[in-house]
Amino acid sequence: MQLTLAVESPSTLEGQRLQAQQCLAAFTRATGEHGSLLQSFVRGAPVLAHDHYPSGDVVDLRSGSQCFYHCHRDGGIEHGHLHLFWHATASGRRRYLARESRRWVRTDPSHLIAIGLDARGLPVSMFTVNQWVTGGHWFDAPRVHEMLASFRLHRVDGHEAAGLWLTHFVQLYLPVARQLLAQRDVRIDTLRRTRSRDAVLADRRIEVLSRTRLDWAGDLDRLDRAAAL
Repeated sequence: MQLTLAVESPSTLEGQRLQAQQCLAAFTRATGEHGSLLQSFVRGAPVLAHDHYPSGDVVDLRSGSQCFYHCHRDGGIEHGHLHLFWHATASGRRRYLARESRRWVRTDPSHLIAIGLDARGLPVSMFTVNQWVTGGHWFDAPRVHEMLASFRLHRVDGHEAAGLWLTHFVQLYLPVARQLLAQRDVRIDTLRRTRSRDAVLADRRIEVLSRTRLDWAGDLDRLDRAAAL
């Protein structure tokens, strides 16, 4: 799925281009510091299936955003993927931490979206998963999209470059995420015709609910060409 360019709105197109530039700058910085974006999470450790990298995840305590990298698929161009989360109550509201606290109260890390990376750390896919895969509260597509729009990883020690890349990447690809989340909910509704929603969300035969391939480099080139017109 290609990134939709806002060619009919010069100001919006310029905003997309600035997000792309910041995204690329952060990616370049992460690659320079660690060898690749992937290694900024793995840090040279052997990549074992299902383990989280880093081991305690990357968590922004102020924004409620969280991610981790892992792998468990064989074949294809994907090496592994990043899972993105937003800490929220069952009603979808964020609660900020008290200054002396290191834990959220009455919240759960709810899954937003996943981003597949190849062995070089380049993003190659984006997908959504069923609730049983990660746990957490379940929200409909519009609410998840709102949470994703607020996703930030700006102040996490040791992961500044990767956090900036992910923050700007998410903002740039919000239109793609919106479509994927809508497809996710359509599939859930289709599966619910013969059973309850809870049964569908707990069905371990159903892991990925929607997916698309990405061409990040191609999208960046298209943005540059469109901005030059």
